[in-house]
Amino acid sequence: MGRSMRCCPISASPSDPLLQLWSLIGHIAMPWLRRHARKRLRQGKEDGTRLPERFAKPGVARPPHTQTLLWIHAASVGESRCILPVADQLLMDCPDLTILMTTTTLTGGETVAAHTASHTGRLIHQLIPYDAPHLLERFIKYWRPIGLVLTESELWPGLLGLCRKKQLPVMLLNGRFSPQSAARWRRATPLLRHLMKPCSWIMPRSLADERAFTRFGIGPLLPPADLKEDTPPLPFDKDEAAALRRQIGQRPVFVAASTHPGEEDIIIEAVRKAREKQSDLLAIIIPRHPERGRELARYHQAPQRSKQQIPHPQDDLWIIDTLGEVGLFFQLADRVFIGNSLTLPGGGHNPLESLHFQCPTAIGPHMQNWADLCSRYAASLHRINDATTLAHWLTIPHLPIPHPPKRNQARACAVRLIKDTVLPNKAY
Repeated sequence: MGRSMRCCPISASPSDPLLQLWSLIGHIAMPWLRRHARKRLRQGKEDGTRLPERFAKPGVARPPHTQTLLWIHAASVGESRCILPVADQLLMDCPDLTILMTTTTLTGGETVAAHTASHTGRLIHQLIPYDAPHLLERFIKYWRPIGLVLTESELWPGLLGLCRKKQLPVMLLNGRFSPQSAARWRRATPLLRHLMKPCSWIMPRSLADERAFTRFGIGPLLPPADLKEDTPPLPFDKDEAAALRRQIGQRPVFVAASTHPGEEDIIIEAVRKAREKQSDLLAIIIPRHPERGRELARYHQAPQRSKQQIPHPQDDLWIIDTLGEVGLFFQLADRVFIGNSLTLPGGGHNPLESLHFQCPTAIGPHMQNWADLCSRYAASLHRINDATTLAHWLTIPHLPIPHPPKRNQARACAVRLIKDTVLPNKAY
């Protein structure tokens, strides 16, 4: 992590054929984008008051011109959680810095809005505009960032092309390629290399991701490090945890976190099999997308957290459809299952979040987005394949308590490099 690196300057690109083509497509696509936005609004995936942000109309005022502003983008909840500690450290180190954080999803935005720095005015959230260069140009002109920090695999042609045109430094943290995306990009390697030219540096998430970037001829690369390993445990309210424990009593608690459609039926089948041996078992399901909570609660006749409903002793299931409470229920859990890993296409979610609470943790067979991390923590993760194996795991009398994840220096390295890239003359 301590290896130093000279960042590559961004060459001016007055005429980029790919950007010109993408700009033309963006203009032509505007009627479709407006229909798409309205459709998502009807589906509950957009907030009508914030829909103009998708078309680069700011929802809040920019800080004074004298205030330096850095742009950080994270797709959704997981990426936001891993990058917020970096934002915290930057704000602490740089008193005159403001951070504009964009997300793709509303839930990612709610994660940012709930963060303490958002209440100081120094962390501003906006929804990222659609990837049409004329929209992004309006966005950048209004906010005037000094640089852009991307996370994971948020690589968009219009955004990257415009950053190159404007010589805006781009930094990629937790850079990754899923096996599927790597296979797709192999057919267009020259295009990918062209897109990645604005990157001052890339911090790959794992050795496998580092090898993928190297095979594509993309750099400069930092030593691999996963910011999610350096993220502190999820916060929770201790008083609320104590109150819920009193209400639940001594019932064993199983939490299925970040579940996706198709998984809940398997999980509930497993829980009902397990209750044949452990009749007081309480299963808590936290769907990845809280808006699904109402449907799940109605279909399974289960109490719903968003309605302040508490499970009765006869209830075997509780649906948690609120934001920002995963840490609270990990604190209560005796065992945890990590969702998006039981059914295809899967990919998994971050298993470190439950390991931070030293919860015995199970994962399904489809954790390909976390293969490197799951390999390193294999001794702490129990693999299950279906309702039968999950039911068996739930009824094992005594499971070893896993060790908490070891922290790395990814955050400190990222903060130092961001400051060296966009604030080289500041004595912080």
